[in-house]
Amino acid sequence: MARNRKSRRQQHGSAWHWKQTDCWYYTPSGTKKRQALFDEAGERVRGKDNREVAQLALARIKLAEELSPAGPVKSREWTVAQVCEIYLSDLTKTACPEWVVQCKYWLNDFCGYCGALTVHELKKKHLRTWLERHKTWNNNTQRNVIGCVKAAFNFCCKFDDLDANPVSSYEKPAATARVTCFSPEEETQIYAATNTAHALFLKGCILTGARPYSELAVVTADHVVETPHGLFYLLKARTPDGSFGHKAAKKTGKDRRIMLCDEMEQITRRLILASPKGSGVPLFRTMRGKPWSQSNGVQQFSSLKKKLELAEDRVTYTCRHTFAKRTLSGYYTGKPAGIEVLAGLMGNTPKLCWDHYAQWADDYNDPLWAALGKTKKKRKAG
Repeated sequence: MARNRKSRRQQHGSAWHWKQTDCWYYTPSGTKKRQALFDEAGERVRGKDNREVAQLALARIKLAEELSPAGPVKSREWTVAQVCEIYLSDLTKTACPEWVVQCKYWLNDFCGYCGALTVHELKKKHLRTWLERHKTWNNNTQRNVIGCVKAAFNFCCKFDDLDANPVSSYEKPAATARVTCFSPEEETQIYAATNTAHALFLKGCILTGARPYSELAVVTADHVVETPHGLFYLLKARTPDGSFGHKAAKKTGKDRRIMLCDEMEQITRRLILASPKGSGVPLFRTMRGKPWSQSNGVQQFSSLKKKLELAEDRVTYTCRHTFAKRTLSGYYTGKPAGIEVLAGLMGNTPKLCWDHYAQWADDYNDPLWAALGKTKKKRKAG
């Protein structure tokens, strides 16, 4: 016998629970727009078991509508701070911890500037003026910040009762390719100027091309896999607690394999002796035995950069770009690799590697020169 779905529907004006947000809502008669229900303290009514609290909240709304001479009361005025708070509470459950920390910093800074404004009062000029106050943010950072702010308002429009996104049409600046890399001379200077733990961590980033803090810093002996070809680090897309195991896991849903060269294999086997399987201790740690994080890593590299007077665009992530350039140019093996191979080694898509690193790929640039009748000149011996 077919189930009667109509009998399970709530009538307009009744309180109903939405599993997506774990909140209670009601739909006013004559409309299709849901309205959230709030308790006496002004907090959203949450939890499937709080039906009585939701019905009481709905009764207060209906009573206010009946007693109001102007008709039904207007919907609650949203503030910018409330939008950001709701978005961050959901983001904490779905995004990787590094991205959550970054978004919290941006949105808290944004709320410090205009968080008390209502959504109706917020204009694109407020966002532009706030961005102009941060002189050190380049185009790529501004793109991420603008996308984060837009995502907060879009989330409340899609999954809550916010009417419109006031900054939806704000344009992002064009992205700029990251093309910085360490020269062999700079690499030697860095190893000599920093402590052994930091030098080993940076060397691991250069030899593997791994993302410093979301990949290499979390590797333990349990992530090491041995095959007839050699060792590699395996970061699962999902960890046992259900969170994402690496940065690209949410987007690709695939495990991350970090292949190791001979030198990196020797380093790994030595580190496993101090942090064996089952210990859960990261292989790469600071001089004090703490795991590397974006906090202590950035602080350590900033001091190093100041000491050596390195260019401003040199950061820890430059190690990953150095791996890309050396792989494409055949620095270690004498045989240049292609973009597709590099994408597999770095855990990126071929398109992303093409956009960022194609200028270093001789296999793609040489045919362009050859089409103009030019070939690479042979270097003289000595």
